[in-house]
Amino acid sequence: MSAEQALEQRDFEDFFACAYERVLAQVIMLCGSREDAEDVTQEAFLEAYRAWDRIAGYDLPEAWVYRVSVQRLWKTHRRRRTGQDRLPDLPVPVQAGPEQSAEAREVLRLLAGLPPRQRVTMVLFCLHGWSQSEIAKTLRMTRGGVAANVSKARRTLKEALDMAGDDTSRHDPFMSGPAPAGPGRPGVGRTGLGSDPVVMALRNAQAWLRAAVEADPERVGRARAALARRLEKRP
Repeated sequence: MSAEQALEQRDFEDFFACAYERVLAQVIMLCGSREDAEDVTQEAFLEAYRAWDRIAGYDLPEAWVYRVSVQRLWKTHRRRRTGQDRLPDLPVPVQAGPEQSAEAREVLRLLAGLPPRQRVTMVLFCLHGWSQSEIAKTLRMTRGGVAANVSKARRTLKEALDMAGDDTSRHDPFMSGPAPAGPGRPGVGRTGLGSDPVVMALRNAQAWLRAAVEADPERVGRARAALARRLEKRP
């Protein structure tokens, strides 16, 4: 291995150690299964390793990995029906109080009960700021289909979480957005994003989920070892 290759490998290892848990938590939000999320996330990082000389120059290579994760996950989950995913088996974060944990688990339970199209489109649109066009292109849906699924999912969460006082169902500012972002970059945020109750519920659940993932100090080491085994198997 040349000095340049060794440097690139160290750069990727630093990136992996920094980004893995964050991406994993985001993918769990999409699919509700820790096992599926770990498999998809490792495959996405494997692709990143093979293309590292290109994506290392991106402003946000982590966004590239997440996008690949979404695409891989969608291929395996788009035909699943409601109720086939279950709550991920994760430890309760030490810093999370009982009320915070209960609220996060309830949001995750509701997400797991949504049809995959509703869950994935809502998380991408409301939580990560992807535009309708981006989601439609990535998931091979129509823009109208994306809007309809986001609307249905938001309505379900609002009713289940007793957000009836929020009147965004009549004029939802999140059902329009900016043009898609460039390669390797997520969609930009929308006006009013931080004050929307559904978005805040999703954000809080993901923050709790990431803390739960980080509660296992050996997770990154195991993931790194699993990635190395996959590399050995690939030609």
